[in-house]
Amino acid sequence: MFGFTLSSGIGRIPNVGKFLDIHKLSRNPAVLHAENCRAVYSWGSKPYSQLSQIISERCALPHIRLEDGFICSFGHSKRSTKYSLVVDPDGIYYDSTRPSRLENILNGLDSHSHLLADREQLERAGRLIEQIVDQNVNKYNYLSTSSSIELPPGTVLVVDQTRGDQSVRFGGMNEAGFRQMLTDALEHHPAEKVVVKVHPDVLAGKKQGYLTEFARARKIKLIDGDIAADQLLNCHSVYTGTSLMGMEALLRGVRVKCFGLPFYAGWGLTDDRIALPRRAVQRSLAELFIASYVLYPDYVDPITAQRCSIEDILEHIEVQLEQRQRVRKTYTCVGITPWKRRYLDRYLQRTDFVHRHLSASALRNQVPPDVTTEDHYLVWGRKGADSEIEQHLKHQQVARMEDGFIRSVGLGSNFTAPRSLVIDDVGIYFDATQPSRLETLLQNYQCKDVELQRASGLMAMLQKHRISKYDIAANDDGEEVDFYRTNPVILVIGQVDGDASLRFGTQDITSNLQLIEAVRSRNPEAVLVYKPHPDVVSGNRSDGIDNKSKLTTLCDRVETELPIHTVMHLCEEIHTMTSLAGMEALLMGKRVVTYGMPFYAGWGLTSDMGRIERRNKKLTIQELVYISYILYPSYLDIESGEFTSAEKTVMSLVNQRNHTAGSLTAAGLEKYVNIVRNIKKGLTYAA
Repeated sequence: MFGFTLSSGIGRIPNVGKFLDIHKLSRNPAVLHAENCRAVYSWGSKPYSQLSQIISERCALPHIRLEDGFICSFGHSKRSTKYSLVVDPDGIYYDSTRPSRLENILNGLDSHSHLLADREQLERAGRLIEQIVDQNVNKYNYLSTSSSIELPPGTVLVVDQTRGDQSVRFGGMNEAGFRQMLTDALEHHPAEKVVVKVHPDVLAGKKQGYLTEFARARKIKLIDGDIAADQLLNCHSVYTGTSLMGMEALLRGVRVKCFGLPFYAGWGLTDDRIALPRRAVQRSLAELFIASYVLYPDYVDPITAQRCSIEDILEHIEVQLEQRQRVRKTYTCVGITPWKRRYLDRYLQRTDFVHRHLSASALRNQVPPDVTTEDHYLVWGRKGADSEIEQHLKHQQVARMEDGFIRSVGLGSNFTAPRSLVIDDVGIYFDATQPSRLETLLQNYQCKDVELQRASGLMAMLQKHRISKYDIAANDDGEEVDFYRTNPVILVIGQVDGDASLRFGTQDITSNLQLIEAVRSRNPEAVLVYKPHPDVVSGNRSDGIDNKSKLTTLCDRVETELPIHTVMHLCEEIHTMTSLAGMEALLMGKRVVTYGMPFYAGWGLTSDMGRIERRNKKLTIQELVYISYILYPSYLDIESGEFTSAEKTVMSLVNQRNHTAGSLTAAGLEKYVNIVRNIKKGLTYAA
């Protein structure tokens, strides 16, 4: 199924085909004569939409107008992914000169109008309105109270709009109407309570409004900053022409006076200066909400790219808000590898601050003068105590970043983008010499029942889809498996030589060879299999074992063919220093023996050769999984550039693995071509 449009912008909307339920949107006029061309699409009531109307009539095709929905995105930049679109075959909601599908729904003329009388839908409306108010949701959803203009209680908010706004032009408003709106507010309320909200671009001289000079002449306070939706609760009333802020005020129980004809006027919920005879039905707030927020827009999940409900979008917005709450500080990033910086900037998303990147050499002489004491430095991982970065930041506020535990399809050493990162302002999870934020959470956080249920669900997903930190496809069939079926096996997990988790998480046994010798000494009759780290197998790193003949003496097999997940399933128990494979083995119910101090050791779930006195709490595997896999990391959807959940990340990895399996085991020239591509993606990433 195809669609035709004159607009190049519509075609660039992510997931536009899902919104329109078509395979492709084309600007090629030849599509108009195809049997499977569904409609002609235009954006709202822009001037070219008239030409689109003519084309549709001549080709006997429907003309469908599109607009942003009322819960549109997180942020209002051109790169923000759209959560909803209005797809209207009748008109468009802000054009009061003709009916729209929204107006027809409310007037009882649409095939879905009967749902406005459905008890379940009305109860749903109550729950959704409460959730929207509690979560401070509005059209663009990027504001918190701390980053917005604060309105004192009793404020009478008069909302100005910009000249040329289509909703003004088609909503029965003009300059005289806006002036009358402010005059009316001053006649009925003390001048000191009246505030005019102008668009920031108006005071910056980029656009023109209607009330700026008129309000200044009357010495009325002007505000040009953003107003978070929860600040509307402080309003005595809102005066508006056609702004969506009026609807958002209604949802919060604020009185609204309309001087134009927005979609929410004329249904008995607002004090209207203009009557519109077509709107003759009295509607409750719940009915208006169901019509405008549930039935009228279409929603598409930005992560799964599938149609979804408004509830799914509110859940997604909650994830965005939670993740941004973690970035409450301003960071100066030091010594971050250039290919990681653009990804890192997405994890540190802020609307009020651009995070700086400094090289280590920039700290040699002094702290840069434009780095304030409120800044935190952010470094990658944990450097040696005598390293240049650690020396210069010894007395500074430092947070550390590392890969999360569900990371990517492909190796980080091949410059594959990370789908999860952790920011730790206490320590870092692999450094057992001091507490970390993860350790503090594991020691003190009390999981709720619903969180434990979620952890169980995630564990099942990880096992079903065989997900590990670096999800690398490999053959798990053939003769190699027969070896494990006839022998009870102990699996020894290799790590990269000199890895930071070994330097800061081990004591007596600090190398792969020492680990293998210790396991053999304790289990002289056992069948031992040594599994090198994927970075070692790929040739990107070394495991520190120069004399490979010792492996033949100590081990019955060196496993380089089967993927880690398969091998762990086939083995009886797993021995490791600090590898995350030990955690993944716990998820399978395997016995895990640790010879170092990984983050998952010391909680009663592993057999530990070492001990950390700080860790004195017994945890269930569900508690360990919820805190370390769900609560501690941040997950980023690389395609949309938005935060996501651990569960959706797993499904994204499964989909990516299915589409890229061949490239994951590439060798030789093909491998280096893939590395160059990955580096380029990192350096140019701009989701």
